[in-house]
Amino acid sequence: MAVEELERMCMFMGTPTISPSPVESAAMQQTNWEAVRRQFRLSTDYIHLASSQFIASHPEPVRLAIEAYRDEIDLNPVQCTLANENKQAQRVREAAAGYLGMQDPNQIALTDSTTMGLGLLYMGLTLTKDQEIVAPEDDYYSHLEAIRMCARRTGASYRHFKLYDDLNTVTVDNIISAVMGAITDKTRVVGLSWVHSNTGLKLPIRHIGEEIEKLNQSRDEQAKVIFIVDGVHGFGIETETFAELKCDFLVAGTHKWLYGPRGTGIIAGRDQAWQLIDPVIPTFTEVMGDVIQHKQRPERMTGKQMTPGGFHSLEHRWALTDAFKFVNSIGKEQIKERVHALNRYCKERLQRMDHVTLHTPVSERLSAGIIAFEVDGYSTKQTVAHLLSHHIVCTAAPYYISYARFTPGIYNTNEEIDEALRVISDMKK
Repeated sequence: MAVEELERMCMFMGTPTISPSPVESAAMQQTNWEAVRRQFRLSTDYIHLASSQFIASHPEPVRLAIEAYRDEIDLNPVQCTLANENKQAQRVREAAAGYLGMQDPNQIALTDSTTMGLGLLYMGLTLTKDQEIVAPEDDYYSHLEAIRMCARRTGASYRHFKLYDDLNTVTVDNIISAVMGAITDKTRVVGLSWVHSNTGLKLPIRHIGEEIEKLNQSRDEQAKVIFIVDGVHGFGIETETFAELKCDFLVAGTHKWLYGPRGTGIIAGRDQAWQLIDPVIPTFTEVMGDVIQHKQRPERMTGKQMTPGGFHSLEHRWALTDAFKFVNSIGKEQIKERVHALNRYCKERLQRMDHVTLHTPVSERLSAGIIAFEVDGYSTKQTVAHLLSHHIVCTAAPYYISYARFTPGIYNTNEEIDEALRVISDMKK
């Protein structure tokens, strides 16, 4: 481990920089969450129980990286861009691949958001009129719209299915059965969200992927189910590798739970799955040079080639490498434990209030970082406004049936949650 990496780790751990066994002692010590909190320039006038799920506040390493890259570009935009555009983008792919446990960074496409990633995939799919896409009826707007537009373009059909009857009694097995029961001989694509942003329900993606793999063993290549996952609200919290998730594509914005630069995201895909996707936007990777020089195009599609060309917010994209370094310096397991602990603390106390309806499962197998709730006598809009009047920031889920949401992240504390709960307790009529 490099000295600077160890020093960064120790910034968040209760350990001295010099230690006879630095990796072991750092891992065994309690993470210094106050030090983590100090990396964010969040206003102390408010309790921020929304931004981890909505859009990130940049931690200091990310802010500094953005500023440094911006200064370099401003000083010499042409030379800096020519020298760094492909090189820095590849560093981002390598960092993302390392985070996801992937051996080939070229299987990762860089995007601006989850919505862009979903659009690129579904607009790049080739389907036939006798094939269908299936997705839960209460999935997020961006996913359902990408599916609808894909069906309209290709002539394929799409169908929504009910994922559960009652959130209070839903189980992992119920969800797996609902998904697998929705698949027919016509089904070519299954689209799911890892964590639902309206209810906070986390799906057992790995187990569903295993069942789809079993099903595909008896299908012809052109009929195998393609499994696409909107992973944005699990990515940055949960610790599964890409291979462990057993999906064909994982789409995620990196400006939420990963606390990456705003306007960044990724698509991770299996090699064989990328062969089923046609590029929607011309890439600016090395393929551009080959085409200009009338050289042969690559025989196989990759995530790298799926990365849209054009000039992006370069300093933000390049600084995504530093976001991965930041979360790795804290530790994936530590982050998972912290987020789940804060959410468990909040859910258990909301559940005890007889004027509050908790819509998110308490079980950590079925939830991650989003807590959805209602307060008797208040609309969701009124609940959000009332909390804001007490300087507590939460959000309303953008769905037909909308709930208020708390999303405690790595910079929050039990004391902040206690204050938010006190305000909600006082809302009893």
